[in-house]
Amino acid sequence: MFINTATMPATRNLLHKSYKIYSALFIFLLYPVFDGFAFPQSNVKPMENGVYKESIRTVQFFRKGWEFSMPVIELEKEQELVLKFDELSDQTTNFYYTITHCDADWYPSRIVPQEYMEGFVENPITDFAASANTTIRYTNYQLILPNEQVRFMISGNYLLSIYDEGNKEIPVLTRRFYILESLTEISGDVKKSTFEGYRGRDQEIDFTVDYSHIHILDPHTEVKVVMMQNTRIDNCIVNLKPLFVKENQLIYDLSRENIFPGGNEFRNFDTKDLRINGLGVIKIEYLDPYFEVALRPDKVRRLEDYQTENDLNGHYLVKNNRANDPDLESDYIVVHFSLEMPEPLSGGKIYVFGGISGWKCLAANLMKWNFELKRYEAALTIKQGFYDYQYVYIPNGENKIDNALLEGSHVETENDYQIFVYYHTFSSRYDKLIGYRSLNSVKR
Repeated sequence: MFINTATMPATRNLLHKSYKIYSALFIFLLYPVFDGFAFPQSNVKPMENGVYKESIRTVQFFRKGWEFSMPVIELEKEQELVLKFDELSDQTTNFYYTITHCDADWYPSRIVPQEYMEGFVENPITDFAASANTTIRYTNYQLILPNEQVRFMISGNYLLSIYDEGNKEIPVLTRRFYILESLTEISGDVKKSTFEGYRGRDQEIDFTVDYSHIHILDPHTEVKVVMMQNTRIDNCIVNLKPLFVKENQLIYDLSRENIFPGGNEFRNFDTKDLRINGLGVIKIEYLDPYFEVALRPDKVRRLEDYQTENDLNGHYLVKNNRANDPDLESDYIVVHFSLEMPEPLSGGKIYVFGGISGWKCLAANLMKWNFELKRYEAALTIKQGFYDYQYVYIPNGENKIDNALLEGSHVETENDYQIFVYYHTFSSRYDKLIGYRSLNSVKR
């Protein structure tokens, strides 16, 4: 095994360091064997997306060629995944990565690395470069999968873990991704919920899974379906059962189990050029060491009528209009959000939410009440670009995110829906991903 520098971007400074080869690292059984889909032990938690080091920022993971896509590629196809992230530091770090195969519920599979991938269990990230012409110094790291060190042998859910060479006990970053084995065809449609009646605000996703190319004995126990809205993990629907099974088809024409609140279009702002006030921006000034960007004060939209807006369905684009390389020349800025309200909400917390927050509600994107100005405020340090966002509410003692209380919900809202189909027989030791489809509520 070797690193072929000829295949790496010529414009980036690539530093190489000799490293140990770990070819005998095994991940043994973490839970007992069960029939069908596995049930983990209570002390084992599912693997999830996370950032565990304060200096790690702007994590992007997508299929090469489409920055807003989910990290899904087909097995044995000429497709690649791209991981990008920054470390806010003027020093470089020796980062390594490992890959873990997971079941449909994101628990480690009962197989060892040699069964799901070719290559080394642990590899260094060798593609990195320092920022240029920015007020905040950082190092940008990139990784392509698969590569000369890693090739995937089976389909399913995978977890990518990034470690600092100096501390391999705790990852600094984890990201889920998917390897697809296209053995089914999924067709479907998004429509107004039939269960709610005329005034309903929910969207119903009806779809059919054609499994003519694979032999499935018992679809009710061997097939598992997961549905997401706009790539969100926190509110995904799992364990959907077909309404009908006929002629190698699973019919999911349900009325209650397959619905999502329509929600509202995302708000957005543009900071691609710090010399002018872009969309949603009212003020830009440099306060050493950051550019400070103030957004227009927002208002609660819960009682407003639906209005069509062009958005990225919660995602963002890193971009500097005055730079050749946005990954290295886009600056880090402090963006100030404000949500006007007559009085603070009792019994819960408000967050700035979306891809801008990693689709999570954490201390970094928590809003605080300003008694003098009668509004909620938050300041987020992010990279230059175009961003979507919403304001969400979480009641105290709960973890369910409510984005309708402040933003409203409409059946007309444009949303993307992702459908994943998994397959696990009685004798299987891992869950195959045999189907994937993205549907849009407006674009047919």
